[in-house]
Amino acid sequence: MTHSKIQETRRRQIMDALTRCLLKKPFNQTSIKDIAAAAGINHGMLHYYYKSKEDILLNYIEFVIDHYKTIFEEWMASKTPDFQNPEDMLRACLDFAYHRITSDRDLSKIFIEFQELAIYNPKIKKKLRKAYSEWIETVQILLTENCKEEASVPHISAGLVAFSEGISLISIILDKNDVEIEGLFKVFQEQFIQYFMKNITR
Repeated sequence: MTHSKIQETRRRQIMDALTRCLLKKPFNQTSIKDIAAAAGINHGMLHYYYKSKEDILLNYIEFVIDHYKTIFEEWMASKTPDFQNPEDMLRACLDFAYHRITSDRDLSKIFIEFQELAIYNPKIKKKLRKAYSEWIETVQILLTENCKEEASVPHISAGLVAFSEGISLISIILDKNDVEIEGLFKVFQEQFIQYFMKNITR
């Protein structure tokens, strides 16, 4: 294995280790030694790859963004030929986002932690802003292709993302079960699709 491959593997181990740590306790209560132990490496080695615990987190947020963006782009590339009309495309995209992102309780828990940290940490806030901006931009691209009222698209896209985040928050904080949450999402999804198809599509 080449040196660059070893480094890439080690960095992935550290990212995966931080995921496991954040699902057990808050970032502020997680130490460098905790992350190293979860990664199965000496804690001194972490400083070879990252300058500080905060640096690990900032890279982790980027890692999570890139991971889910890649998953969505690969899914879209494989599914696009199957869509017969804008309604099929929109419903499939919303379903994918719900089942792969919104309903992932581990991911929701971690993002709630990011949001709390971002309130007082400008660097984390900047990274998180990038994550949401890219998510909203992806939704805008999907909607704009079939929209006659393009001026409305940025607001609609931001609203869809905000609703998805709200669903995630409700599922964690109110401890709603999966059936209740999915039912709520399905009602909103159908209402949105019908509105979009009737009032905005070309």
